[in-house]
Amino acid sequence: MYQIIKAGAVLALTETPNYVKTHENGCFVLCREDEAEGIAYNGEVFHLLGTLGMEGLETVTLTETDAGKEIEKIDQAGSITFVTLAEAGSIDAETAGEHAALFEAWVYPKAYKAGQIRRHSGLIYRCILDHTSQVDWTPDTAVSLWVSIADPAEEWPEWSQPVGAHDAYAASDKVSRGGKHWVSDVAGNVWEPGVYGWTEATE
Repeated sequence: MYQIIKAGAVLALTETPNYVKTHENGCFVLCREDEAEGIAYNGEVFHLLGTLGMEGLETVTLTETDAGKEIEKIDQAGSITFVTLAEAGSIDAETAGEHAALFEAWVYPKAYKAGQIRRHSGLIYRCILDHTSQVDWTPDTAVSLWVSIADPAEEWPEWSQPVGAHDAYAASDKVSRGGKHWVSDVAGNVWEPGVYGWTEATE
């Protein structure tokens, strides 16, 4: 695999570079590597550093690289982006839960910031208060510090009393309470099912 590098940044990766040269009629034509003056990529022609001709075009370099390492880098970048979007609230809890393995495991002692998501005992939790973790402040027990992000495998998780806007139920959220299934009617729902803001689900 080859990297096409322009101005110090990777423009693209390619298995088979399209080498080009200038034909006698002034057009660019495909050619062998040893004849190349440039390369064509995605419909655009670039001058290849170290060759003559093709004045006025942007210059690129072509370097060979390990395909496996490049794919690994792309995967890592994708994982970082996913986690960042989830912590910013741009990815819903169900989708985040389906990719729990992408999140770091909760550890102690470590400083955590509100909004960070960590994995513990197979589930993921969102930090709701800046703190330094301690051995007995696990996310599943320290409800003033962490809120559980619903397990996507459980369609009707047990209702838990929200303590604020950060863990209030969204409209259409599903819960179990008192042996019944309930669907939230409103956003920011902090009320108990059967009291206000919920509709009992019937089969």
